[in-house]
Amino acid sequence: MLDHSFSRLAVVGVVLLIAFLAYASQYFLLYSHLSEPEYVLFNICVACIWITYARSILTSPGSPPVTWTPVDIDLDNADAEDGSAREETRSLVSRGAKWCRKCNAYKPPRCHHCKTCGVCVVRMDHHCPWTNNCVGWRNFPHFLKFLGYSAFTCCWLFCLLVERGWEVWVRRDLPSYMSPHTFLELCLLAVLLVTDLLVAFSLSLLFIRTLWSTGEGYTTIETWEQDRHNALVRQKRVRRQQFPYDIGTWDNLCSAFCGSSNIMGWFWPLSRTKEVGVEIKGSDGLKLKGGLEWELNGYEVVGATWPPLDPDKGVWMGANAPMPAAVNDGGDWAEGVRRRQKEDMERREGISRPQDAIVTSAISNGSSKVIAPKWMNEEGETLADYGVDDDDEDVPLAELMRKRAGWGKSNTD
Repeated sequence: MLDHSFSRLAVVGVVLLIAFLAYASQYFLLYSHLSEPEYVLFNICVACIWITYARSILTSPGSPPVTWTPVDIDLDNADAEDGSAREETRSLVSRGAKWCRKCNAYKPPRCHHCKTCGVCVVRMDHHCPWTNNCVGWRNFPHFLKFLGYSAFTCCWLFCLLVERGWEVWVRRDLPSYMSPHTFLELCLLAVLLVTDLLVAFSLSLLFIRTLWSTGEGYTTIETWEQDRHNALVRQKRVRRQQFPYDIGTWDNLCSAFCGSSNIMGWFWPLSRTKEVGVEIKGSDGLKLKGGLEWELNGYEVVGATWPPLDPDKGVWMGANAPMPAAVNDGGDWAEGVRRRQKEDMERREGISRPQDAIVTSAISNGSSKVIAPKWMNEEGETLADYGVDDDDEDVPLAELMRKRAGWGKSNTD
């Protein structure tokens, strides 16, 4: 993945590439060979590319409100058996949360802390260096439309350029002054053909892959998490857990477009996306808070978290990490949790690790810190390559409450 320090230059490069393919081809090669309807329609597609690309850059991906707290977190009334708070609302809606140590605030399900932007992003798909922005819940529709319009227009342009090249080939035996293009135009045609072919191929693959994942309910990050989970299942180290956010192709697409079921709006480049936290409709008229609550498919038990706990990462090992204020005020039980976590770390230091996960220790601010394993998928990508801050993928609050309940029970005994 492109180094994020070059993101601004990458944006300039994309702008120049769009201008080169769209306008150099028309001005020097296609202008006199396109009919008026073709000319108008082609430039409408180019305008859609500009609009959706600009909106992908300028639209905030969406962050959870500073004052937001999950409605089902109640530490005082936690159930000692499963460690989860009492849930009085619909069980097929995910309203849980994790704690972001960087933002010092709750973060809802499917939310990650971007190490480049320095904020939590709801339904984070990835950090895109080509837009110098995160792709999240609010600007994902613009990003997907940008990919679609770009792939379609580049494929169309390639067909037009091939048509010009074929005309030159047909007249190859005629004198040069009878050629439909000059020598410089032929050189430009060759450059445009190669460049547009590469761009059209890359964008088409990216668009198809993104659209396919969206139809299955996955973000790019969650696709990586699913690959990691599948690897652990093959090693028989964890039980298989179903992905909870796949609620059907149609509902998955509506959810990705901020809860909108207006197909025309999916294609309209000027359509607006909703703010985080506003009420949206799920399937069967279910009301959700956009970006903060997610409908579940019900294949797993209530309270199951995604991604599943990684035995190599050992999310419970963060004994010395600062705990959320709502949990840190517990006094003795919090110290007990830290003590047990420290014992877990010391006990696990002597255990050998598989080759695909390396756990190392480091000294940070005078305390031991466990660095997350750098597992790679088949493409050689780690979670950090998508912009996620690995150090902030913290333990779910339900896990902390389970530890609290277990510690309290041991003290009672």
